[in-house]
Amino acid sequence: GSQLDMPRWCPAALWLLLLPAAAAFAPLAAAPHALRGQTRLPPSVAPHQITRAIADGRRPSGLQGLAMGLLDDVRAANAERMAVNEGKTLVGAKYGVKTMQAFPCDILKVDWKADKLSGMLEENGCLSLQHVLSQDTCDALLAHINADSDRAKAAVLAGQLDFDLKFGGVNCRGKGVFGLRQDQWLPCEGIVAAAAREAMTNMAPLLERTVTTDGTMHELSSLVADPGAPRQNMHVDTIVLPCPQFPEASMEPLYTFFIALQDVEDNMGHTTFIPRTHTPDAHLLWNRGQKQKDALVSSLPAVTSSLKAGDVAIFDSRVLHCGDTNASQKRRVLFYITLSKQAEWPLPDGLHGSNSIVAADKSRWKVRDVMVRESV
Repeated sequence: GSQLDMPRWCPAALWLLLLPAAAAFAPLAAAPHALRGQTRLPPSVAPHQITRAIADGRRPSGLQGLAMGLLDDVRAANAERMAVNEGKTLVGAKYGVKTMQAFPCDILKVDWKADKLSGMLEENGCLSLQHVLSQDTCDALLAHINADSDRAKAAVLAGQLDFDLKFGGVNCRGKGVFGLRQDQWLPCEGIVAAAAREAMTNMAPLLERTVTTDGTMHELSSLVADPGAPRQNMHVDTIVLPCPQFPEASMEPLYTFFIALQDVEDNMGHTTFIPRTHTPDAHLLWNRGQKQKDALVSSLPAVTSSLKAGDVAIFDSRVLHCGDTNASQKRRVLFYITLSKQAEWPLPDGLHGSNSIVAADKSRWKVRDVMVRESV
C-alpha cells in the first residue's frame, strides 16, 4: 500500500471501530474568522456590549472590535503555546512523521493511475502531485500576490478597504493587524485566472473523478506566511455533515489544492496532515476533550508536504492539518483553490464552512468554466 496507509491495529484504529456510530458530538470547529489583534481596550466599550454581540452571533466592529482584539491576543498566545507543544510532543509520537510522496502529474493521463490516485485521495484525505504549474506561472503569480499584498495592506491601514473584504481568518497568525500569516483572497482574473486554469487543466482527470466538471469553486485565495509565522494548531477547515447538531444538512467533500509558488524549504514551514481523519468517527474522537485530542494526534501516523514550486498538496477540508513555523528569512506563499461537487455549503452564512473567496466570485465558477480541455 501507499505510505499514507494507517497501521491496521494502532490504538486509534481500534477506537474508531469500537465507538458507537450514533454518539452525539459537537461539530469540529473550522478555523475561525480571527479578529484583528489589538493591544488596547477602549474605556468607552462596555463589556455587556461585547458579550451581547457574541451571543447574537454578530461580529463586533468599531470600538467593539478593538475590545475583542485584546481578548483575541490572549487566545492567540495560548493557542500558539499549545501548537508548539503539539508539534514537539504529540504529532508523530508513535509512528513518526513521513514525507508525503508526490506523484508526477503526467501519470493522471493513464486512466487506471488516475483511478488509483483519486481513490487514494478519497480514502486518505490527502495527496500530493508534482508540476501542476510551470515555473513561469509560479514566478508571475508570486510577484502578483506580493504586490497585491502591499496594496491591500496599505488600503486597509488607510481606511480605504475593509479587512474582511480581502483577508480571511487564519489559525495562529501572530500579532498585529495582519499578523505574520495571512489568508489573502484573490479575484479570478488576470494571472490568477490563468494559474487556476493551468493547474485545473493539468489535474483534469483527477477533478473529473472527484469533484466532476460540474463542480463549483468555493475558494480562491493565497496563504502567505512571513518569516516568524508561528506553528498552527491541528485543525480542520470544515466539519463533517450531517452531524447530530445539523442532522438535515449534508455536504459533498470539499477538496483544497495548496500550490507552492516557490520551493518550500524545510525551515519555511511545510503543511502536516493526519490522514484518514476526515470521517465522522475521527471528528467524534476529536471532540471528546483536550486529552482525547492529544491521544488521537499522538497515536496516528502523520505526513508532511515537501513542495517544490508548482507542486500541489491536495486535501479533504475535513482532514486534520496544520502549517508549521516559518523559521526562515523568506516569505512562503501558497496559491489555493477549493472545489466541490456540491455547489453550496448548506449551513447559513458559511458557518463552519470554507469561505475564502471574494464576494464577486462566490458560487460563480464551475470547474468546466475554468478548466481547458485538451482536444481529442
